[in-house]
Amino acid sequence: MATLSIPLSKGARPARAARLGWFLLGAILLMGVSPAPFVVAQEPAEKVDAPAAKADEPPLPAEEPAAPAAAPAEGATPPAPKSMLRWFLEAAGPIGVFLLFISVYFTALVIRLFMEMRLTEAVPPALVERLETSIKEKKFQETYDACRDNDSFLARLVRIGVANLPNGRTEAKEAMVGAADEIVTGMEQKVGYLAIIGQLGPLIGLVGTVWGMILSFQEIATASGAQPRPEKVAEGISTALVITLLGVSLAVPAIFFFAFFRNRIAVITMESTRVADRVINSLVAAAKQAKTA
Repeated sequence: MATLSIPLSKGARPARAARLGWFLLGAILLMGVSPAPFVVAQEPAEKVDAPAAKADEPPLPAEEPAAPAAAPAEGATPPAPKSMLRWFLEAAGPIGVFLLFISVYFTALVIRLFMEMRLTEAVPPALVERLETSIKEKKFQETYDACRDNDSFLARLVRIGVANLPNGRTEAKEAMVGAADEIVTGMEQKVGYLAIIGQLGPLIGLVGTVWGMILSFQEIATASGAQPRPEKVAEGISTALVITLLGVSLAVPAIFFFAFFRNRIAVITMESTRVADRVINSLVAAAKQAKTA
């Protein structure tokens, strides 16, 4: 079969080649302007090699892995806090123990004074009734015997007064005044210990205050530039405050009871002297009536 060929002219070949060149140039530009595709796959991290050690340098020590934090033991309970009483006793120390002994003595002394310095003990109602009865019945020896068997304030005064009546009423009353002064001096001597405790309490508390501050400043001074331990500083301050509180707490009731018993001594002395004078006057009047009868 015969083919039909159309001969191209010399001018058509360059035009065709030019169109093909422009097409290729446009495709290349389009590929350069379009963005690169997004890579989803994750590449493994590159291993960075450690720098090689030089020949004249020693090898670096291998880093040890950090020790894991110690976990609290299962079932372990934190230490129980101290009770107020235990902390108070530890803060008081030996000075607080000394104040405790003084407090025990003070308590015993106050109880004893309450038992001894009662108006019913100084002027027993039973003794007063017996004296009045014996005087009315003019049993003068029985009056003296009743006072001799009793050691109360009133009995001692009446006993001395009756013993000095033969020298006169004035001599008898002067003897009773002297005996009353002697008895009051003995009672005030017992009460005087309360005054001593009341004066020593704040002074002992002051000693504790100075000692506690010395402990606190010692901790600060011996820290050698480091941070002083707060618990030790607080311990010294606690000692100072606790002992000061104990000293003042002991002094306040001691001063109160000293004034209280001083007033009670005055009341007892006045009542005992008044009843003793009345007994002596009744005894003298009854003796005069017995002589005239």
